[in-house]
Amino acid sequence: MISRTLLRGVLAAYLLALLPLSGHAAPAAASTPAATPALAGHTPRGQAVDIAAYRGKVVMLLFWSTDCAVCLNTLPELRRNLAGWRGKDFVVVAVNQDPTERSLTDYEALLDRLVAPDPQMKIVWRRDSLHRDTFGEVPPRELHTVVLDRNGHVFKSVHGRFPPELWDDVAELLLN
Repeated sequence: MISRTLLRGVLAAYLLALLPLSGHAAPAAASTPAATPALAGHTPRGQAVDIAAYRGKVVMLLFWSTDCAVCLNTLPELRRNLAGWRGKDFVVVAVNQDPTERSLTDYEALLDRLVAPDPQMKIVWRRDSLHRDTFGEVPPRELHTVVLDRNGHVFKSVHGRFPPELWDDVAELLLN
C-alpha cells in the first residue's frame, strides 16, 4: 500500500512539472541551439520585414494584440528600454495578432501622434496574407516574447509579462 506522504509527494512533483505549461514558471534559456525560426511579413506601411536579415543582431519578437491589457502596458516599457540600446545590434519585431488590420492601423495612427517611430522596432500584422512564420499557434490575447541570439537561435521564450531580468539577458547577448 502506498503511504499518503509518498502519494502527496508524487502528486506535488507532478503538479510542479506542469507549471511550465501554465505560463507561470520562470522562463528557461534554451540549453542547446534551437532550430532557426523564420518570420517574414510587412509593416502596415508596406516595409518588408524578415528576421533572417537580422542575423548578427539580437532580436526580440513580441507577439501581442491591441485588446491585451498586459501587451499594451508592456509596449511603453519596451520602447523606453529600446531607447537605451539605440545604435546597437538589437531589433524588436512586434508581431500583432489582432483579428483585423484596422485595429493595428488605428493603434499605429494613435502611436504616431504620441511618439516618434523607432527604426529599431518593426510592427508586422501576423494575419496578413503575405506573413509567414514558423512559431505555430500563439494565443492571440496573451503576450509572448521570444529572444533570438545573434545566430538567429531561440535564446529565451516567455509567456505573459516578461521579467525585468530579460533585459539583463539582452545585455549579455549584446555585450558578448
